[in-house]
Amino acid sequence: MIKSINIGEFELHFLHDGEFWLDGGGYFGVIPKVLWSRMVTPDEKNRVVLKSNPLLVKTDNNNILIDPGLGNKYNEKQAKIWNIKNEPSVVDSLAEIGMTPEDIDIVIATHLHFDHMGASTKFDESGKVVPVFKNAVHYIQKGEWEDAVNPNERTKGTYFLENYVPLQEAGLVEFLHGDSEIIPGVSVEVTGGHTKYHQIILIKSKGETAAYFGGIVSSVNHIKLAYTMGFDLYPLEIMDRRRELYERAIEENWLVCLEHDLDYPAIYIKRGDKDYTYEPYVF
Repeated sequence: MIKSINIGEFELHFLHDGEFWLDGGGYFGVIPKVLWSRMVTPDEKNRVVLKSNPLLVKTDNNNILIDPGLGNKYNEKQAKIWNIKNEPSVVDSLAEIGMTPEDIDIVIATHLHFDHMGASTKFDESGKVVPVFKNAVHYIQKGEWEDAVNPNERTKGTYFLENYVPLQEAGLVEFLHGDSEIIPGVSVEVTGGHTKYHQIILIKSKGETAAYFGGIVSSVNHIKLAYTMGFDLYPLEIMDRRRELYERAIEENWLVCLEHDLDYPAIYIKRGDKDYTYEPYVF
């Protein structure tokens, strides 16, 4: 069931796009397994399960989708490695609230990793890769785009051209150059950390704020400052940005939306005795 809330005059709908499994060591980086296994239980291959939680923001004039999700364009080897289950898909989630992909007019990408933007394209009947949200402008940081279309030896396992190049070929991409307002009340801030040009999305209306953190904090298991991922390209930068963002979130009472959490798509950040902690949002 889709969970929904209001932020001021905006509607937020917490969608789903399946689940996948990542290597626990990759997901928790330098944190020893003896510590992270107290929070999550790995499978026999040392993988931990993550959900894909896109966010839909409905305003009077726009339907905005943030990080569409995994998608289903995976070969047999990839699907096996990550144990991908694309059910329910983001399209299924939209249907549950009476919408179709054609209703989406804006897509915002925190970054272009496969688990965030794989659902932006699909195979058509002829096997060609085409946009899913064909009426939407896709907002992407220019620097992130350049890194994604020119992946290096480390990043080529997370950047797949078929997830975003067809969007540009269809004329659906608008590049951003730093912090930007997309529409009144919805803006992006470049944070770096996870990728060099990673951005978060801020949703503000009537004195209330929600923030979609993307890869900066993907689940409650990464609230602690030092709990970075092996996939974070700039882990020390993430720690600094988390501290800054957490203080703003506490001061302004942000509703923080989490991309990959199994149980808590939205939380409030709190100060703990030794580190930061959280309080789940009760729907």
